[in-house]
Amino acid sequence: MSSPSIGIELQPKAESYSQEVLAKIDINIGPVGAVYRGVIDEVRSVARGSKNFSAIYIEGLYGSGKTLVLRKLVYDIISGPLKDQFKNIMPIYFFLGGMDFKLLQGLKNYIEELKTYVSSERKVPIKPYILGERADWKSRLPLLEKCLEIVSKVEERYKKEEEKETLGFFEVLGEMNKQEIDGESCRPLLIFDEFERVLYTGDGLKTDVGKSAFVTFAQRYLELTRGHLYSGGFIIATTKPIKELLDNAIKERRPHISFIFERLGLRMDRPEDFHMIRPHIVYDYWDRLAWLYQHLDDLANKYGFLLHLDLLHLISDILPIPRTIIQIDRKVRINLGRTPNVVSPKEFYNVIRPRIEEFIEVLKREKIGSRFIIAPRTLWHERFVKLLENGYFVIRSSEYEKVAEALNITVQDHDKSKQRVSQILRQLSALGLYERLGAGEYRLNPYILAYALEIESLPDGSRADLGELIMKIKNAIIKTREEREKSESEKE
Repeated sequence: MSSPSIGIELQPKAESYSQEVLAKIDINIGPVGAVYRGVIDEVRSVARGSKNFSAIYIEGLYGSGKTLVLRKLVYDIISGPLKDQFKNIMPIYFFLGGMDFKLLQGLKNYIEELKTYVSSERKVPIKPYILGERADWKSRLPLLEKCLEIVSKVEERYKKEEEKETLGFFEVLGEMNKQEIDGESCRPLLIFDEFERVLYTGDGLKTDVGKSAFVTFAQRYLELTRGHLYSGGFIIATTKPIKELLDNAIKERRPHISFIFERLGLRMDRPEDFHMIRPHIVYDYWDRLAWLYQHLDDLANKYGFLLHLDLLHLISDILPIPRTIIQIDRKVRINLGRTPNVVSPKEFYNVIRPRIEEFIEVLKREKIGSRFIIAPRTLWHERFVKLLENGYFVIRSSEYEKVAEALNITVQDHDKSKQRVSQILRQLSALGLYERLGAGEYRLNPYILAYALEIESLPDGSRADLGELIMKIKNAIIKTREEREKSESEKE
């Protein structure tokens, strides 16, 4: 859908926005606006010389708007209405998930892409990280040429590939400080988008050299955030806190993690020793893209998304990100041939039914060790589907009587009926199908909803394929069983 006032159609992925859209899109909606303003103020302080360095941390679920903030930021630095305030800033924007963690090689590729864009007749850049109008890059072209000369000299000095890729890279950024743009000292702005795809999923660690280079990067992280490696800025964007990414990677036995810990000389049972999460790591600006109901309602109204009120509440309770609104709108229109404003949560289940049924069939066949995840004679899957068919994506204790009717619980005593519902919900929570929010409150697992809506990635940034989802469900069940066994042993 597009805003009737500005003619912009919201896209599922921020990488898809053209420069024309980035130039005029209203960034001041929900948490996106607050984060954008906070970040650009930090960069402005560096540009004017008020501070030598700024380390910036942005966190938000997949689809919450991190990439939109970063792409809009880079565009405005180069070509926005206040571009003259940032003429000494040199953005270096890396989509980490799509590259190996070879920063020096990445810088060479980035500069070559920029040179090609600036010197060609192509009006529109091909890569989503090349941003800004061609004419506005021309003042930085001599710097780009000089950078390539510096890179060549640096490459000659390092014998070890991993040191060259990280230490050599930071040496180049330091040398860039000695160069000028329009008579002012250059200030590199290093931007890491999709950091979760390095530390958590390992997608951005494609080779042993890349993994080793990341080890060196982690060792120098404190120096980086303190501004000891170069003058300028550093932005890291991630779906979850770095500690949580690390813990999940260890728990899920991601293969790259053992390599990293071994090279760092750390123990896997002491993740708190990892260099990037030590207590003295401090950021100049930290923020999280947390979307509330009112933010989502404002977004829906501005861009003409006609959502049923109960559907909007459902989104805000389970997966509160713009991506959910966009995907629901598209799937309802395609699958049901209707506008979402007349589709209740109960009817909405028909949109996601195929993916839910596929998920259930696979889960029924999965085992942990020699045991099936779910005992074949249990009715968990029937109850799970019944709840969704009746629109119970979010369940509160005040609704237990109606839930009992939906599940065909025929106990006459109301209190016993509620107890039975509570027992069933605890079982579904133990299976990772629902999540407990508080006393008597449950919601559909957000990862299941993301998969059912065919969003490309799960909330933590991992791939939204069935295997990934099943692995997360398995891990949740294993954790529940371990906690139960530990509790029982302590009682004995």
